Amino acid sequence: MRIIITGTPGTGKTKVGRLLAKKARLPLVDIKEFVNENRIFKKEKGEKTVDVAILKKKLLPHLSRLPAYIVEGHLACEFRIPADFVFVLRTHPKKLKQRLAKRKYSKAKLEDNLLSEMLDYCVQRVELVYGTAPLELDTTKRTAGVCVEKMLRAMKAKKKKLDAPDYTSELQSFLRLHGG
Repeated sequence: MRIIITGTPGTGKTKVGRLLAKKARLPLVDIKEFVNENRIFKKEKGEKTVDVAILKKKLLPHLSRLPAYIVEGHLACEFRIPADFVFVLRTHPKKLKQRLAKRKYSKAKLEDNLLSEMLDYCVQRVELVYGTAPLELDTTKRTAGVCVEKMLRAMKAKKKKLDAPDYTSELQSFLRLHGG
């Protein structure tokens, strides 16, 4: 079993990924940890950013040595990773804003991530990169445990669809507030 869990920062990927790995008895590859361990950074505008090309070059051979895995991270939508199931975790922008504010994200970074969520960025990237629609899972009012159970049932039943969050009205409000 090869499972990808991606989504905007703050949607619960790490908690859900860890719990799913434990329940399914699969190794978890946390992209953030992999990036830090392998020092896959580049400096851009004075900030450290992940060099996605190098990440891909190092991560894919690592995964090819594993018969099964769970890969968790928001960058998992940026390039194709061999997978049987791809989940995109989603969270209502109001709740996401609270979570990201607790992380002390700058205003610009917070707004970029909220906009990504409202525009379905990760969903669209998965569709483009993987050539298939992901299983969207709304984590807004669900615990990690409930999310994992829902994921396990979806995989067992080979479901093609879970949730269908639509943040169009939130996007319209965001754009009105920001002169769009």
